[in-house]
Amino acid sequence: MSSKSIVRKLSNSRLVVAMTLSACMGTAQAAECTLVPGDSVGMDFTQRVELLSNGQYEKLEKLLATLHKNNLNSEGGDLLTLRTLVELETFSMGQEALVHMWVDQRPQSFFANLLAGSFYAQQASFARSDRPAAQVSRAQLGAMKQFNEKSMAYLETAMRLDPHSALPHSIAIGIAASQGQAAGQHAAQWLQVANQVDPKNLAARINAVNYLSPRWGGSFELLDQMVEQAKKTLSTQSAHYLNYNVVLGKASHQEVIEKNKEQAHAIYKQAQSMCENSTSARKGMIRTYLR
Repeated sequence: MSSKSIVRKLSNSRLVVAMTLSACMGTAQAAECTLVPGDSVGMDFTQRVELLSNGQYEKLEKLLATLHKNNLNSEGGDLLTLRTLVELETFSMGQEALVHMWVDQRPQSFFANLLAGSFYAQQASFARSDRPAAQVSRAQLGAMKQFNEKSMAYLETAMRLDPHSALPHSIAIGIAASQGQAAGQHAAQWLQVANQVDPKNLAARINAVNYLSPRWGGSFELLDQMVEQAKKTLSTQSAHYLNYNVVLGKASHQEVIEKNKEQAHAIYKQAQSMCENSTSARKGMIRTYLR
């Protein structure tokens, strides 16, 4: 696959679109938010894809381990590693054998199990579809459950392989929300475990912004409490980023659930005042603009 094809495939993935719904918390003065992901990929991504495609798993794991270590010592922390995982998952989407070849040959690889867990979690999402719950068939729910069970098996292995990483827990949060629980725990419980495993995690907290919202039976009060708690362990910039996501979630709730365009527009405007390079906030402002 050519580099242009890889970029095109990545850009079209709704996984990456979802990741761009992130920015950082702000003050009255707008500024560029360094944690906002771009919509382009570079040579590093192409190299990782080639290693995966060619079955050079040991080299890929060493590369990912170095990247992950560097990420944990920088702003964004494990969220940056999750984005790298999303890129690989996007490339492998629809190629179950590609995922299995890695994890079958390297069953003790943290990253191979993490990718497999993420892959099947996304397959579960596709199986359910984006229809309202009342319109999801029994067959779809059954397929979703099977994929989620596969996902959790790999994620639990990843948890054992790296007990100090909250990345598997960040994926488990979504699984728990989609089917009520995962491995006996609800989304909020998985977040609690993630915070115990890695108090400086950002990935699990960012994923929790969606799944602990009112849309999934949670509340924004709960999310505001999460931000306040996170400030005790995260850097200012990372806490900044987390709070922005909560604000963006509130805007989306007003737009999609409450159908209140005026209120949604005001919150999207607030979001962009926090992060001037947020395309998500800008697009939200345009969608909800009332003449």
